Amino acid sequence: MILLLVSLAQAARPDEGGGLFHFDATDVLATVDGPGGRVRVHFSVEGPNVTLLDDDDGSGAPDFAEQVAERAEAVLALDEALGFRPPLAESEVGLGPLGGSDAFDFYLVDFGGSSDGQFATDRCVDGVCAGHMLMENDFAGYGYPSLSVAIDILTSHELFHAVQAAYNGTQPSWMSEGMAVWAEHAFVPENDDFLGFCSAYMSDLGRSLDSPPAGSVSSFSYGTALFFSFLEEVVATELLVEIQSQMEGRDEDEAAQAIADALAARGTGFEGLWPQFARWNLGSGRRAGAMESYPFASELRGVSAEADGSAIVDDNRFYPLAATYYRLNHAGGPLTWSTFEDPAGLHFSLHAVVDGSEDGEVGEALVDWAPSGPGEVALGDLDAGGYWLVGSYPQMADQSVKIAFCLGGAEAMESCEAAEDTGGDSGLDTALDSATPDDAPAGEGSGKGGCDSGAIGGLGGLSLLLMGLGARRRAG
Repeated sequence: MILLLVSLAQAARPDEGGGLFHFDATDVLATVDGPGGRVRVHFSVEGPNVTLLDDDDGSGAPDFAEQVAERAEAVLALDEALGFRPPLAESEVGLGPLGGSDAFDFYLVDFGGSSDGQFATDRCVDGVCAGHMLMENDFAGYGYPSLSVAIDILTSHELFHAVQAAYNGTQPSWMSEGMAVWAEHAFVPENDDFLGFCSAYMSDLGRSLDSPPAGSVSSFSYGTALFFSFLEEVVATELLVEIQSQMEGRDEDEAAQAIADALAARGTGFEGLWPQFARWNLGSGRRAGAMESYPFASELRGVSAEADGSAIVDDNRFYPLAATYYRLNHAGGPLTWSTFEDPAGLHFSLHAVVDGSEDGEVGEALVDWAPSGPGEVALGDLDAGGYWLVGSYPQMADQSVKIAFCLGGAEAMESCEAAEDTGGDSGLDTALDSATPDDAPAGEGSGKGGCDSGAIGGLGGLSLLLMGLGARRRAG
């Protein structure tokens, strides 16, 4: 059960001088209601927070404030049509009609360039919250392509936080922000904000979904919208409603379990879906087109290779609900994947570059496997050309799985066998394992995670193999 420390007194609103962003005593305030009476917009017509006052339609109210009210009501209608609860009214948490009515209140205030929108809570009761919305008063100096785009993004994003608060008022950033960015996409699919954040997430796919970088909320948390969009595409939009329902009464560190429970109710789980998610992410950017992926796959940044070359020899830590990608230039003939360590829980797939380019469109999996123990996996007698290996750990787990493995032809396998026979600098390997890398996901503490075999030895021996086999490891 969630324990919230909330004052019995309501928080002061912007028109009462409350919060970091609020109206000044010299502001002259007015309001306009949405066409359905569900939204009321509060704004200044004179003073430090004065809004855009153009009234081209001659209605007697600023067009900007009217557009905010109209689009906000359209967002609420869509969210409810998709099956989500409406935001809680103030009366549902023991407050009177704040803002002068029972409508959901928007306040147009000057953020001074530090932000552009915020859902703020008025009061929380039994883990659910009611609140109001703050939005930038004129967007002067902001980078949006138009005022309409800014309004659509801010209303759809922040109102979804109000929807989430009707289920659970404290959700982790990767879920709260990721689903709110997904909501932007649901409202306006042609949305560069959504695509930009998804591409930011794709730059760090080796990080666990539920372990964003420590500190302030990062682009990674916003970019997990990509996963929720994937769930919508391959399962159903209703699943996202079910995930929010599963969040009721849970602590924020149970969010991944809420997703797992929602999936289990539909007869599936991370084990079946996460490898597919990892494959869809491979089939994006310039590699999109030849395999199943998102409708917007070609507009994403695309994945980066952890290592590439004529053979892959890597000592990698696979994090739960994350994926790692490798690019192989195969000379042709038998191709083998091999490890002398325990890869239990991991999942791999091999894909060919199919359009004849150096690194273009990638096809569906040629081979798909989940190794249960050490050994070799024969991947077939394959043509010369480019291939991608996708490795993921499709489970919720407290620890990562670290293995050394090889991918290549006969020469690579001989080198792997030599490494097994001679061993490596296990002391160096232990030292590396006991340190927390700079890019380790938050929550992944020090100490060895996963398997603890020294069969292929430490990073020193692997580096020699990488150089000898022409493989390059990603820098940084």
